[in-house]
Amino acid sequence: MFLPRSVKVKRTPDEDRSCTAKKHKLSSGGSLLEETTEFQDCKSVGTETSASTYNLSETVQEHTEPAAADLGVANTPLGKDNQNTDEDGSLEEPIKSFSKSQRWAEPGEPVCVVCGRYGEYICDKTDEDVCSLECKAKHLLQTQAKEKQLRSDQCTDSQAEAHLLNTPYFYKDHSFILGLQDEQVENLKLQLGIAVQGQQVPRPIVEFEHCGFPETLNNNLKNSGYEVPTPIQMQMIPVGLLGRDILASADTGSGKTAAFLLPVIMKVLKETETPSALILAPTRELAIQIERQVKELMAGLPNMRTVLLVGGLPLPPQLHRLKQSVKVIIATPGRLLEILKQSSVQLHSIKIVVVDEDKKLFKPPVLVFVDCKLGADLLSDAVHKITGLQCTAMHSEKSQVERTDILQGLLQEKYEVIVSTGVLGRGLDLVNVKLVVNFDMPSTMDEYVHQVGRAGRLGHSGTAITFINNNSKKLFWDVVKRVKPTGTILPPQLLNSPYLHDQKRREQQRLKQLQSSLVTGDNIMDIIKKHNKNNSQR
Repeated sequence: MFLPRSVKVKRTPDEDRSCTAKKHKLSSGGSLLEETTEFQDCKSVGTETSASTYNLSETVQEHTEPAAADLGVANTPLGKDNQNTDEDGSLEEPIKSFSKSQRWAEPGEPVCVVCGRYGEYICDKTDEDVCSLECKAKHLLQTQAKEKQLRSDQCTDSQAEAHLLNTPYFYKDHSFILGLQDEQVENLKLQLGIAVQGQQVPRPIVEFEHCGFPETLNNNLKNSGYEVPTPIQMQMIPVGLLGRDILASADTGSGKTAAFLLPVIMKVLKETETPSALILAPTRELAIQIERQVKELMAGLPNMRTVLLVGGLPLPPQLHRLKQSVKVIIATPGRLLEILKQSSVQLHSIKIVVVDEDKKLFKPPVLVFVDCKLGADLLSDAVHKITGLQCTAMHSEKSQVERTDILQGLLQEKYEVIVSTGVLGRGLDLVNVKLVVNFDMPSTMDEYVHQVGRAGRLGHSGTAITFINNNSKKLFWDVVKRVKPTGTILPPQLLNSPYLHDQKRREQQRLKQLQSSLVTGDNIMDIIKKHNKNNSQR
């Protein structure tokens, strides 16, 4: 169906009868050349007419079938019956058959997508502008060819992906990695803090594409937010893809989970025996997090099922899923032992075992001070969610039992960060605290001294970091006087603050006044004269 853009054309009764006669002549066997010429003459009329009827659909069909056949399109649907009339009964101008019958487009007018002439009509199948039936047929042919090519490309991509998934995978260094000099590789490791031990350790990758992963896995990486590998991933992934044993250590949030999951996925992708991999995690929370990440990375890969075996959840559903030809098991040691004791599940087919302890060498806890209870709770939650560090809040609304548990957890290395109000600012010897952060500057210098004194107790060294803003402007000069003698580098924003300079000037004036009021041998006579003068004036 065509939607004409042009204004409808009206004809007189005599001209309309002339067009009707010509139509009958054409239907009786006129030549294509005569048909075209007479058709153009018939539609060139522009005067008004009465309610004459004129069926254009037959004429249009006769005109277009030969042209469509020449273009390789048989019986192309041309649209609805073109017997549409105005309210006063007049007829629309017939649709142009050939592009040469159409004028060239004026500036601002729609342009035919095929030939560039005036795009008088809209092709309903594509919503594109065309100038005639001829260009519509060509346009539909082009559209069909593009759709066919797109389907062919998608099929080719699917076949290539299927071929990649069905062929054995062997990791080898990418050509870019092989082209690097040994000095360049060592410099890269040095800058990224990568230290390795072992024999014939492969070079680190620089991009995930250097691994030769299937396109589905590459897309899953991008969808999960992995743009470039982190240092632990750069070195650990190629080692894992080679099937080597790995003992790796890195900070929380450095990407260790993906570093071992990607080699695991590639290794079990072509395994027929199930289960093929076992990932052990110390806590159910970590196990749940790992399984969520596994599912994200394995989405769309064939026959890649997982099972989560953790305590605190019903055992029968986990057993049932374990028997459903899963490829990867994510479990806590306690629940795994429980299942092995109570069921006949066999794990002899497992070829990969990953132990994710998520443990770091003990680092002294951090004590963070804030000025209110709500701030302690909010900041504690934020630190835990963003960094994954074990964090808790301490304030006056905590019961004595809770306070005792927190302090014991601090001593037993249970907590890595404690966010507290001033309740921990005095009296406690927290000898294992090496870092204090004043997230909120205390309201007095006395309180400030007590808080920063929680770091470096009993002769040990410690560090204190203080955040200060204009809310604490009354203490600017006091902070500078207290901290500057220790050799601490103070921020220029503080040193250049107008509040600080004003406070410094006032203090200097007070000192001058104080010095002038002191009695010495040099000024005693002046003081006596001033005193006598004041008395005489009274």
